[in-house]
Amino acid sequence: MMRVRGPLERLIRLTLPAETARRVHPYGRAGGGHRSAESRVRGAGRPLRCAAAALAAVLLAAGCDTARGPAAGGRGGQRGYAVGRQGQPPSTGKPSAHPRPGDLNGDGYDDLAAVVAGGSLVVVYGSADGLDPRRHTVVPRTVSTANPEQARLLRGDLDHDGYTDLVWAPKRRRPAVLWGGPHGVGDPRPLTGAPRSPAASGDFDGDGDADLFIPGGATGPEGTVWFGPVERGGAPARVQHLDNGRWPDSIPARFLAGDFDGDEATDLAVWFHWTDPDMEGDGDVTVQGMQYLRGGPGGLKLAERHEPPGLGLEGQPGDVDGDGADDLYGASFDAYRRQLGLGYRLSTRSGPESGKRQGLTVGPPPGLTDATQYGGMGGTVLGDVTGDGRTDLVTSATGANDSNGVVWLVPDLLAAKAEAVQAVNLDSPGVPGSDTPAAGRGPTRNRITVVGPLLDTDGDKHLDVVVGAPGFLNPKRPELDAFWVLRGTGEGMKYQRHFTTADLP
Repeated sequence: MMRVRGPLERLIRLTLPAETARRVHPYGRAGGGHRSAESRVRGAGRPLRCAAAALAAVLLAAGCDTARGPAAGGRGGQRGYAVGRQGQPPSTGKPSAHPRPGDLNGDGYDDLAAVVAGGSLVVVYGSADGLDPRRHTVVPRTVSTANPEQARLLRGDLDHDGYTDLVWAPKRRRPAVLWGGPHGVGDPRPLTGAPRSPAASGDFDGDGDADLFIPGGATGPEGTVWFGPVERGGAPARVQHLDNGRWPDSIPARFLAGDFDGDEATDLAVWFHWTDPDMEGDGDVTVQGMQYLRGGPGGLKLAERHEPPGLGLEGQPGDVDGDGADDLYGASFDAYRRQLGLGYRLSTRSGPESGKRQGLTVGPPPGLTDATQYGGMGGTVLGDVTGDGRTDLVTSATGANDSNGVVWLVPDLLAAKAEAVQAVNLDSPGVPGSDTPAAGRGPTRNRITVVGPLLDTDGDKHLDVVVGAPGFLNPKRPELDAFWVLRGTGEGMKYQRHFTTADLP
């Protein structure tokens, strides 16, 4: 999308009104959520983007090419990535001043993106009837590895064209971007110049553009911030190298991004682990310390340094109380006591963990059977499932029910009540599947888990829950290959659809 400058830019700024943010973010917050990809309106820059997107749409309709780089849906790929296979196309979307983080083609319906069995990436597009497996993109992995590959999927409008883009950030391969567009995502393009895969995305300088944080290695800067817009060739608008002084023999290893002070700039916490310089090979990953960096004009600045014990900032970021600042929330399952634990720590303008703390124990929670219970948590996400304007928590325990798993919905986490908790498992009425192994499959287990983030896949203003199971089709593959969609309603989660990777030819 071209950048509008000069007299036209001044005219746009004078004629378009600013928009206002909603109390609860309409698309929810998954763990690791950020304020730019889920951005709220930030001053005069937002009207400009809206007008620029509208103007570009007019120019495109008139036959003018304003795209910066390959168009979405173009063929290509890179070493280690295959050309995507397309199903039926989704409905044609349009650009937005602040695109929905879940909506990759701008049609008003959020889309699922997940790494599945074999390390392939799948995108299933939303519709008026929810996720439609017929409308999909599948990008197979072409590099063979012995173990399942860990990969992050980050979302944000990197190139400032009004469409949400998808960053595919594998642990052992070069990162790639699937650029969003009116017909869905295109084939993966290399994030040229990135020394390694990004670990977090956000708006670290608060200017309304999506930025990427790329962690450092054992030497050199602790990390690098790529500030948007990012050109389709891979070049950021500018970079910031973080060199605040690491602990001896340490490496940045864990990251948490969120707007913890409500100033509309994303903050970042970076944990440093010991690098085992003596090569003892004992697996020691002792935490050396943590840096808390505040976002703002100019980028990230060191605010606090923490050393063990008492590192703080434990949990996942999300706005529990709707005040515009990300809080920290979490859930746990005590298999021995058969108890579900919930908790949050509110943030204020003073920063993270500076407000109220609250916890709730539910025992035994609904959805448990007489089977043996084991520990092990799956995905935990935050958002408005019931559509009442209050923030709900959805969590999963993969070890529950003899490791078949269960999914819980906790309505209104801020005022959660044990009797309001709802549960779904594969033995729930009307949900296809079973916790009883099929003939010939042996002692396999479902281990169902929430696949974040929460998504409004049918555009009804209720966030839907996507549940996945690893090895459902092939017990020898420990990666996701089956999904269940639980539609958000005023009464909670309602089963809507089931599909597997076999339904995505």
